[in-house]
Amino acid sequence: MMLDCFAGISLGALLGYLLRPQKSQGGTSGAEPVAVTTEDLVRRSSGRHASKTVPEKLQNTLSLYPFKQHVESITAKSEAEAPPAPPPPAVLEEAVPPPRSFHRRISGKFTQNENKVVEQKVVLAMVGLPARGKSYISKAIVRYLNFCGCPTRLFNAGNLRRESGKSGVDANFFDQKNADAKRLRDEMAMECLDQVLDFLEACGRATAVGILDATNTTLDRRRKVKEKVCGRQGIRLIFLESLCDDEEILQNNYELKLGNEDYKGMNAERALQDFKNRVHQYAEVYEPVEDHECDHRCGYIKLINAGEKLICYRCRSKDDEYGVVRYIFGLMGSINLGKRCIMIAMVGETEHDRKGLLGGDSELSEAGQRHAAAIARLVGERERQAGKPVLVMCGTLARHLQTVEALKGVNGCSDTQCRTVLKFARLNELCAGLLDSLSYKDMKELYPEEWEERRKDKLNYRYPGVGGESYQDVVFRLTYLVLRLEQVMGNVLLLCDKAVCRVLLAYFRGVPLEEMPFLEVPRSVITFERSHFGFKEDRIDAPGMKQCADSAADFQAYGGGGDT
Repeated sequence: MMLDCFAGISLGALLGYLLRPQKSQGGTSGAEPVAVTTEDLVRRSSGRHASKTVPEKLQNTLSLYPFKQHVESITAKSEAEAPPAPPPPAVLEEAVPPPRSFHRRISGKFTQNENKVVEQKVVLAMVGLPARGKSYISKAIVRYLNFCGCPTRLFNAGNLRRESGKSGVDANFFDQKNADAKRLRDEMAMECLDQVLDFLEACGRATAVGILDATNTTLDRRRKVKEKVCGRQGIRLIFLESLCDDEEILQNNYELKLGNEDYKGMNAERALQDFKNRVHQYAEVYEPVEDHECDHRCGYIKLINAGEKLICYRCRSKDDEYGVVRYIFGLMGSINLGKRCIMIAMVGETEHDRKGLLGGDSELSEAGQRHAAAIARLVGERERQAGKPVLVMCGTLARHLQTVEALKGVNGCSDTQCRTVLKFARLNELCAGLLDSLSYKDMKELYPEEWEERRKDKLNYRYPGVGGESYQDVVFRLTYLVLRLEQVMGNVLLLCDKAVCRVLLAYFRGVPLEEMPFLEVPRSVITFERSHFGFKEDRIDAPGMKQCADSAADFQAYGGGGDT
């Protein structure tokens, strides 16, 4: 029956009736809504139902909604018993957020070096006649591997001999017919090898390389070395043999050898003759490394005429997916025993330096332009002395390019010899990511957590945001560049900023990576010239060079450990 009553009520009629304006007693339409009962809706519906008597069930609307009275009683009771509503909270002043917000995982804050995670132990035993570049090559390996984060140490049998009181011995000590001297040399070589093995064991579960710098020219000596090394678990042996018959390289090496302690205070001509006699004594019994000496734990590398030819045999096993030997391969393909000078010059003061801001790509200030002109004059003088242009390497930032422009105004060579300029993004300054162009004061106040993390580990801390780097990241991107520098035959000028300069200084000086971020960087041009032991460092000052507004003092003032 209830369905029959509503069958003729359309939705449009229902809504139209509810929304129509009601007339007031005075006949004007009012805005107040009027309650509508179910009876009204049924009475004003279609004619088919209007004449019908309203069903008894519809006369009382509570019969349609039996729960209504119950709900209303509960609501009234709840409202009566509810505590008074608390006053609206006071509007708190909203904290001002840092101008640059970011979120990152803790794993993204610090760089990880694979050589600290992957374990591999290698003994590198040098082989070759004297003056074949063994000491220079072994020191270059130590410098490069430590730079890459792989602990490496050199153990020199000659130094052990000199420390034992045998310094200054003549060529007769190296005569193979001198049985006592031969026995003593073998004992010192084995003692030196014991030091190598002890070093590797002390390095724990990490990658490490120990270098035995001795002649190891006979098969018998190499057999003894192999037996001792392979007697230790998990250590790989590689013989690195340097062969040379290039007279120019040999003559240069002979001259460099006259500077070692065996010939200290001796007449140069007499010292040279004695050294050649020593080489002759070794050459009479020399036995090159052969394939049959190697197995799954032993291989060799032959370097001929300082990189003219490179031969590798059984240097890598199937398990050496992350072998440190790949670093040694790269360096051996880049080694160069020729004379050369590498000059490192910091670019001058920029507008950001003057304002105490970090990073950025601002241009040189007036003082920075004078500094660039001073570098240009110094380079021109060096070119006139060498008789050939230097190779210039720089970054791609505005201050680097402005310094190169200053160099164009000075030509120390003839007009037919052009200076080559190589622009590498690798030489750009360490990127501060989202914190770039901030002052150290703002960095500490706005980002105290970042400031503290960086203070704790300046080597591995990585700046937040796209492009943000750590010092360790800069080391990774400069590994290619240092190999390029090892290849260069002539003189080189490197233009860079402070952080990159620190990384390069750490490489050529052999400074541990942990000390690298705190190196003092002078405004002078720093030179490294090839010597028998590596590179000899010197500094050159020129009129017009000026220390920039150093942000190091600013960083120290706010409790930091050095700048950039």
